[in-house]
Amino acid sequence: EALLKSGQFEEAFDAPFFREFVVKSKRPVGELNDALLTHRIHGGFDLGQDYPELANHWLVAVTEKRTKEEIDNLVKKAVE
Repeated sequence: EALLKSGQFEEAFDAPFFREFVVKSKRPVGELNDALLTHRIHGGFDLGQDYPELANHWLVAVTEKRTKEEIDNLVKKAVE
């Protein structure tokens, strides 16, 4: 929800999800992931690499191994 509220991402699918979701980024996912790496954050998977029709679609996985702080930091840095 926070990614969508930022205006930097759009909902890709309206189906329910569990721990993994896809959003469409307004900027290239490779660029986004590179920017996150400068903060030592591993971003989501660039679905456009395997599915050209999903260019700029970012697959994000959040599991019990990530704290709320880590997830909030990912969102904060992704929307900068």
